[in-house]
Amino acid sequence: KSWISEDDFYRPSPGDGGESVADINGFGPEGAGEGLAPGLISALDLERLSVPSVPSSGKPKMSPERERKGFSVVHRRQMGLSNPFRGLLKLGSLERRGAMGIWKEFSCELSPLELRLFLDHEDRICVESYSLLRCESLALTHSDGRFELVFLGKKLYLRAPSRDEAEDWLDRIREALQKCRPQLEEEEWETLEYPEDGGEGQPVQSDSTALLQYSDVPGNSFDWSPAHEPELDAIKEAVLYVDVDKTWVPFIFSLSLETLKCFKVRNNDKILSNSYGIETIQDILPDTSLGGPAFFKVITSKAVLKLQAENAEEAASWRELVRAVLMSYLESAEEALTLGGSLDGHSQVVLKNIVKENGFLLQYLVAIPMEKGLDSQSFICAGCSRQIGFSFAKPKLCAFSGLYYCDSCHRDDETVIPSRLIHNWDLTKRGVCRQALKFLTQIRNQPLIDLKLVNESLYDHVERMRRIHRSREQLKLLGDYLIMCRSGALKELSKRLDHRHYLLECPHKYSVTDLRQIADGGFETFLQSLLQFASHHVYNCDLCTQRGFICQICNSSDIIFPFEFDTTTR
Repeated sequence: KSWISEDDFYRPSPGDGGESVADINGFGPEGAGEGLAPGLISALDLERLSVPSVPSSGKPKMSPERERKGFSVVHRRQMGLSNPFRGLLKLGSLERRGAMGIWKEFSCELSPLELRLFLDHEDRICVESYSLLRCESLALTHSDGRFELVFLGKKLYLRAPSRDEAEDWLDRIREALQKCRPQLEEEEWETLEYPEDGGEGQPVQSDSTALLQYSDVPGNSFDWSPAHEPELDAIKEAVLYVDVDKTWVPFIFSLSLETLKCFKVRNNDKILSNSYGIETIQDILPDTSLGGPAFFKVITSKAVLKLQAENAEEAASWRELVRAVLMSYLESAEEALTLGGSLDGHSQVVLKNIVKENGFLLQYLVAIPMEKGLDSQSFICAGCSRQIGFSFAKPKLCAFSGLYYCDSCHRDDETVIPSRLIHNWDLTKRGVCRQALKFLTQIRNQPLIDLKLVNESLYDHVERMRRIHRSREQLKLLGDYLIMCRSGALKELSKRLDHRHYLLECPHKYSVTDLRQIADGGFETFLQSLLQFASHHVYNCDLCTQRGFICQICNSSDIIFPFEFDTTTR
C-alpha cells in the first residue's frame, strides 16, 4: 500500500560474502568501521544494485572524486524502476480548515503547476486541485504553522505540523510561482527611443522587446472609441486589439455575467465574431512580454486571446472585472455542485466516481437551466462538437441542461426534469439528450436531493408532497423501533425498501427514482405498504410494545406511540 514498494530497497542477506558494503563501494577502513543502525537503508545499498558483480580478487576502480565523497547517487530509471515522485516539488500532510472552522487532515502534493489535496493517503482520492496560475497571494498567519493561500479571491486556510514546515511549504510554492509566472518578478523596463522626425523610424533594437515581432505595432494611431450602443446585459464593453497572426486587429469586447462576446464592425454594424462562456474561461493574466502593462491575455478552453487595452488602467479594469465574474460563476457552480449544501466532500467524491465524465451535469439537478442560445456554444453541439444551426444540422434543446445538441446526441428521449418538479411542481416529461439520460440513470438511486435545503415550501403548497412528507416522518419513527428490535423484522423491511435505506434516516432526501414515482403517482402507495408492514409488527411484537409510552397528562393505561400522528402529539 505504500508509494514505495519493496523493490525500491536492497537489503543484503546475512550470507553475503566477506566483503562489506563499504568495501564494495570503495570505502577505506574508517568507513567500514562505522556501522549503520539496523533497519536504515543508506545510499550505499542503492549503489550496490548498479555495480556489476566483481571477482573477490579485485575492487572496482573508483574515481578520485567518488573516493573522496564515499558515495554516489543511482537514478531509479537506471535500475528499471518508475519514480512516483517525478515532477513533485513537495509532498506531505496538511490540515485544511472547513467552512465550519473544523480542521481536517489531507495528503498534499505540490507540482510545478498545481497544489493537490488527497482525501486518503492510501487510496489516493484527489478531492481538490488548485492551479498556481490563479494564486494571488500567500502568507504565514500564525506561529503554530497556520498559513493561507488566496486563489482568485478565495482563501484556503492550511496548517502544517510546525512553523518551519509551513515556511518550507511557502518557500516551495513561491519557487513554483516564480517559474510558472515569471511576470510577477520585478522587470527592468527599457524606454524605446524614437528619432525626432515624427517617430516613424524603427525602435532601438533590444533583446527584451517583443514588439518588434509584430508587423503592426500598437501605438497612438489606434482608435479606442466604440461608436455603437453597448449590449443590454453588458457589465463592460470596450474596444480591445487582438493579436491575429502577429497583427493587432480591433474588436469590440462585451462582458456579461454569462459570456465574453467579441464583435467585428462591418458597415457600421456590430457582427458577433465569437463568444466565450464564462465557464470556459480558465484565467486572465497580465502579459508584459507583449510590450507593456496595457497587454494581457485571456486563457479559455478553446484558445488563448492576446489582448491590448488603451492603457494600463483599462487593462487592470478588464482583469478585475473578468476575475470577479469568474469568481461569481465558480461560487454559484460550487453551490450547485453541492446541491444547495446537501453534499459533503466525501459524497461528491463518491458521486464523481459514479458519473465520471458526466459530472458537469450535476449542477442542473436542482437548478432550472437557463437557455443561453446557440451563440454561447459557438454553434457547436455540446456533446460531439459537431456544427449545428443555420445551414448545418438542426439543433435540439435538452430540457435538463438547457444546452443544444445535434440529432445524433439528442434522440428525443423524454423524462421528468427533477429541477422543474422541485421548484415548479412541473410533472411534464420533456426531451433530453442521451448524455443527460445516461447521467440520470447513473444517479437514479442516489438520495442527492434534500428538499428541506432546496425548496422546503413545496410541502406547504402541494398537498401530495405534504402527505408524502408526513408518511416519511412516520416511517422514520417506525424505523427506530425496528432497528432496535431483535426479531429480525428489519431484514424483511430492508427487502421491501429495495435498497432505499435512506427512507429510514432522513425524511427530506429524495432520489431521481423517488421523483419519477411521485410524478407517476406510485410513491405514496409504496410508502403506505411500508408503513402498514412496520406498524403491524410494532403492535404485535412484545419487545416493541414494551418501548411504547403512556399519556403524561391523563396516565391512561393505553399504550401510545410517537408515529401515531392522528391520536398522539409529542
